[in-house]
Amino acid sequence: MTKPAQRRRTKPAPQTFVRRAEVRGSSFHAATGSFSAVIATETPVRRRGYDGDYLEVLSLAPGAVRMQRLTSGAAPLLDSHRAGSTHDQIGIVTDARIESGRLIAEGRLSARDDVKPIASDLAGGTPPNVSVGYRVYASEESRSKDGVLIVTRTDWEPFEMSFVPIPADPKTFIRSLKGNDMDDDIIEHDDTTIEESRSTEIETRSAPKRRMSDRDARVAYEICASQNIPGDFARGLIDDGRSLDEFRSAVFDRLADQANRTKTGGVREPGTGNNFSNPEFLSRSIEDALYARMTGAAPEGAARELVGRSLIDLGAMIMESRGERVSWARRSAIADQMLMTRSDMGGHHTTSDFPILLASAGNRVLLDSFKVAECPLKAIARRRNAADFRAISMLRLSEAPRLDKVGESGEVKYGTRSETKEGFKVETFAKIFGISRNALINDDLGAFADSHRAWGRAAAETEAELLVSLFTANGGNGVNLDDGNPLYSTARGNKAAAASVIDLANFSLARQAMRERKGLDGKSPISVTAKHLVVGPAKETEAEVLATAINAAKLSDVNPFGGRVTVHVEPRFPGNAWRLFADPAEADVVTIGYLDGNIGPKVDVREGWSTLGVEFRCVLDFGCGISDWRGTHLNAGA
Repeated sequence: MTKPAQRRRTKPAPQTFVRRAEVRGSSFHAATGSFSAVIATETPVRRRGYDGDYLEVLSLAPGAVRMQRLTSGAAPLLDSHRAGSTHDQIGIVTDARIESGRLIAEGRLSARDDVKPIASDLAGGTPPNVSVGYRVYASEESRSKDGVLIVTRTDWEPFEMSFVPIPADPKTFIRSLKGNDMDDDIIEHDDTTIEESRSTEIETRSAPKRRMSDRDARVAYEICASQNIPGDFARGLIDDGRSLDEFRSAVFDRLADQANRTKTGGVREPGTGNNFSNPEFLSRSIEDALYARMTGAAPEGAARELVGRSLIDLGAMIMESRGERVSWARRSAIADQMLMTRSDMGGHHTTSDFPILLASAGNRVLLDSFKVAECPLKAIARRRNAADFRAISMLRLSEAPRLDKVGESGEVKYGTRSETKEGFKVETFAKIFGISRNALINDDLGAFADSHRAWGRAAAETEAELLVSLFTANGGNGVNLDDGNPLYSTARGNKAAAASVIDLANFSLARQAMRERKGLDGKSPISVTAKHLVVGPAKETEAEVLATAINAAKLSDVNPFGGRVTVHVEPRFPGNAWRLFADPAEADVVTIGYLDGNIGPKVDVREGWSTLGVEFRCVLDFGCGISDWRGTHLNAGA
């Protein structure tokens, strides 16, 4: 008589898993978007742990499954277990029950347009595969007769259901409309023992293999593409004569191996809830805490609980939330782990989470500093986005000619429009700085924050120097335009013949000159309105007096320009010169451009190469140029 295998009960820390399965049939109701799915059975599933392979069984015994999330409507229906944003949620689980040894969930799809293709697949009888994400709280271990480790999950909680491309558990599926889950095309297994199942698996693998059909090969390549697995992986298994089912099993093993290299217990739980067990929520809170420490601002929300913790503590928290093992034997080892790059499923190197959070918080500090130091000339500039670094041509057509009266013959004459062209291109400006491993261990954020503030100001200064040079070139008359003449000249009529102070009389003359300005054809009035007055520090007081509205006792004392002109002081403008500008929406003079719409500097991060630590690269892709001279007027000042 065989002695029963000994069992021991373990209570590990909660672990997170997913179990995928192939969908069978359809219970989809198009009118409501609802469907029914078998999401778990007690079918053993092979998993890989640190100590080798084992068989996992999800117990459906009374009290083994924590059903509250499923039955309360709190469990989401996700796209491939992604939970980075609300866009990843494609529906909800509305109810669940255990019936005949199966966990059955009722779901409902979202009515969003991007979810309609999934609804179409369900309605057409080609549904995706279904998978359940669950957290384990307690397990029982035993051994089969031939020594296979069996881990039975005796206390576990499903927290989400997903549609995924890869099946694993053949006993879970979307149910048929008739409620008959035993259709001919469903491969159901009888209640054989684990040992018999394992023997059958070995016999099947030893049988002669047939080459995968072209249709199955296409499916195999699509599965690899959806999981960022190189196509060579699929090609090797196809050439080896693997079936599609065997291919799916191999993909699942590969994904399990990848997950186990960085996480305990498989795939991490998607973010659910505003608490520190949710990695996404913890990441946002750590970023807010780092920002508060670097700026001295009062932390808000959950960041208040984290702002007093050291950098090592915060790094350990984010690693542990994502299932990584952290050893506190040496703080230096934790610092190394915090800074270490890792590989994604496609074999690409990616930066670990903590340096990314550090860069995000530092980028906020940098942008704060950049905005404070921004050049005031940007307020009068028109903004354009650049797709690349090629020159941007700003073609400007003249006003349309007046319409001619049509004679009795009905002849309509052609009109002509003149044109002018200016241009500029976006260029890249960058610097590299870093935070050392020693600074992390010493919990020193001061130098890091100071660097970001300094580079924010430096980026603003770079923009300002480029913009100011457009106006200070040629002895203050501005850069040469496409016609070979400088921006300002008495010949153009946009420069005062005599230099003067800023007062009502001289300002009125400058405003009149702009109002009488003609278009490109030299004839059509465009009636430009003076809205902005730009001066250097020497003329700041005069400009503010002119622009200030006063309550005059006599009509002769009324300031007609009070409150109607905005003053901008550019400290890089020397001397007494003052310039008027129109609203850029009416008549733009200067145009600024950023690459791909990324306004201002940005920070990239990578693991330090020449030094122990993390390197941050501040990059500004910016360009500017004069687009036209008609919207501005110069007075050399006195």
